[in-house]
Amino acid sequence: MTVAAVVDRVASGTWSDFGCEVNALPPAELFDRYERSRFLYPAKRARLAPYWPLILENWQRARRAGELLHWVASHEEPGGGWASLTSWRSTHAGWQTQHLVSSGTLAGGRAVMLAAQAVRMAERRDVAAQNWFSPSNRFAALAFGTIGRSLGPEHSLVAPGDYVMVPLALARALRPDGSAGSVAELDGGACPELAELARRCRGAVYARAEGLDRDDLRLADVDRLYRLVGLRRHRRIWVLYDASGAVRAAALAYRGPLGFNFSFLENRCDVLIAPGLDATETRRATDALLAAARHAYADFEPAAVPLTTATPADHLILAGAEPVRPYTRALWLAEAYPDLYRHIDELYAQRLRGRGVYPRSNA
Repeated sequence: MTVAAVVDRVASGTWSDFGCEVNALPPAELFDRYERSRFLYPAKRARLAPYWPLILENWQRARRAGELLHWVASHEEPGGGWASLTSWRSTHAGWQTQHLVSSGTLAGGRAVMLAAQAVRMAERRDVAAQNWFSPSNRFAALAFGTIGRSLGPEHSLVAPGDYVMVPLALARALRPDGSAGSVAELDGGACPELAELARRCRGAVYARAEGLDRDDLRLADVDRLYRLVGLRRHRRIWVLYDASGAVRAAALAYRGPLGFNFSFLENRCDVLIAPGLDATETRRATDALLAAARHAYADFEPAAVPLTTATPADHLILAGAEPVRPYTRALWLAEAYPDLYRHIDELYAQRLRGRGVYPRSNA
């Protein structure tokens, strides 16, 4: 199927075209299905238990805003099979798609995945979307880890990294001596130096997908939308300057409704370190930024900084930080939505013909 054929096929782009509904399942029922499918397995449920009432309330509040902030696509089959997919607004026009869960139905998984792309294409309001997955999840790695070949590097990015929970007590104990450079928090305006650092570290797709090439770096406009239902979504950014005044590293502290992602990625602190820094410089830059960014997490319920990084954090782990898991981030721009639709359609066609791995739930 050509890109033009995809666009023509999904021109109307409604959920019902694919046998799906949106926001039809109340969060409590959805979470119950998550548990029965073992996507929400006992160890993860126990980890979330202290925050469960707040997580449920956050999802319920988001549901009041319809598809403006957070949507859940679901597909029901006559025999009782079902599948669901969720997505929430991460930046001004960027969405984080996650939690592909099914009760063993290939057709249902295909329906929610394709419907999601069709509706986003029809609305023509997005800049980008992203998905985070564990490299050990074979289906997610196949579906999203290969998009560089299907969508092209000019429209997509696959970026591996690590996810580490740094206790606030540890972050407070960091005492940067200034040898790494000076740290300053950015205001809400555009910062071309930050955008350039983002391009050097992760590429142009990342900079654009995260809205680092525009004004309103604090996501104030997004926060206003979340406030409509009593929630918050904002971002604070600290940059590290070297002696010449050049930006050599940055920490992007995202804050959002706890539990939108069951690994708390909605509250991640994304650290960017300029290429070319040696191990000692990288460690000092990370410590200096963490010491500053911890202030964004003073009211974060798990009392930690959820650090996502592409550079080693071994010294933090030795000091008491908790390694959560390796995570790979897949990002794709709206221009590539037709290509992703075709990519997913072809992948499921192979699965339905009985070849390859069976799709498993992904985070």
